[in-house]
Amino acid sequence: MLPEERRDQIVEKVNNSDRVTVEELTETFGVSGATIRRDLATLAEDGRIERFHGGALPASNGDTGGTQRRDGIKNPNGKRAIAQRAVKELSDGDAVFFDTGATTMEVARVIPDSVSLLVATNSPENAFELRKTCGEVKVVGDSLRRTSDALVGRSGESYLRKTNFDIVFLEADGIQEDGGLSVSNEDEARIKSLLCEGGRRVILVADGSKLETQSFREFATVDDIDMLITDVPLSDEMRNVFDRADVLVVENLVAVT
Repeated sequence: MLPEERRDQIVEKVNNSDRVTVEELTETFGVSGATIRRDLATLAEDGRIERFHGGALPASNGDTGGTQRRDGIKNPNGKRAIAQRAVKELSDGDAVFFDTGATTMEVARVIPDSVSLLVATNSPENAFELRKTCGEVKVVGDSLRRTSDALVGRSGESYLRKTNFDIVFLEADGIQEDGGLSVSNEDEARIKSLLCEGGRRVILVADGSKLETQSFREFATVDDIDMLITDVPLSDEMRNVFDRADVLVVENLVAVT
C-alpha cells in the first residue's frame, strides 16, 4: 500500500471511530508505530485529523476549522439566525469576548452600529470582522492552531484569568447528553474553561449539529453557562438538562433576510 493510500484510510478510520490509537493503527495496517506517527503528523499538518498523545481524532468541524468563508460554512442560515438573536443581548459599553468559530463570526458580522463595545477574541478572523464595527480589538493568545485558526497559549490563559467580561459568546464542538461541553483540543479547552469563569454572562451559541454530541476534552458543563441560543428545537432530554441547570434557552430560530 502506498503511503498516500494508507493515510486516506487512516482518515476514514478516524472519522468512523471518533478516536483511534497508534496501537490500533499499527495492527490495522501492519506497519511500525514510527510510521503511523509520521502519518499522523502529516495528516494533522494538512488539517485532516486532530492529534492527541498516542492517537488521533477527527479534524475540527466546519465551525472551528480553517478559513471561515461564508461559502464554506455549514448551516449558514442557522448560524445567521443565532447571530441575529445573540446581538439582542448586547448593551452599550459592554466588554465582550468572542470565542473562535463560525457562529461567533456571524455574531460579529451583525453587531449594530448603534452599540459601542469593548471587544476581545482569540480568533484573528473574528478580530478582522470585529474591527469593522468596533474599532480596536484585543487579540488574545500566543500560538495559532492550524486546524481551527484559534489562538491559544499561556499568555492568553494568563490574560483571561485576570480579565472579566460582561458577555462571553462561547462555542463548543459538542453538547453532551449529560450536560458536558467539549472540544477536540486540550489547549482550546483551557481557553474555553477560563472564558466560562471570566464571563458575567456566558452565552453558548450553537447550531443543531452540536447537540447530543461529544468531543475529546470536556471543558465545562451547562451549569457554567447562562444562556443557549440555537436554531433547532431541543429534544425533551436536552431541554431537561438545560432546565435543571437553570439556563435560559432560545431555540428553533429562523434567520431574517
